[in-house]
Amino acid sequence: MKPVKQWLYSLGSAVIGGAATSGSAWLGMAGAKAAGVDVPNLNFKALGIILISGGLSSLFFYLKQSPLPKEGEDQTNQTKP
Repeated sequence: MKPVKQWLYSLGSAVIGGAATSGSAWLGMAGAKAAGVDVPNLNFKALGIILISGGLSSLFFYLKQSPLPKEGEDQTNQTKP
C-alpha cells in the first residue's frame, strides 16, 4: 500500500474509532438515565455533537502524531536508528 493511502486509511480508522468511543459514552448516559440516575436529557442532536467532537478530537490527535508523509517516501523500508 502506498504511504499516502495507508496514512488516509489509518486517519479514517482513527476518526471512526473516536466516534465509536463517543457513541458508547452516549449509550452509557442513556443507560444511566434508564436506571434512574440524574443525567441530562439526551437526543439525536446531542448524539451528533458528541460523535462529531469525538471524531474530530481523534483526527487532530492522529494528525499530531502522524503528519502527512512526503510524496514518494517509502516508509516500509526505513529502519529506526
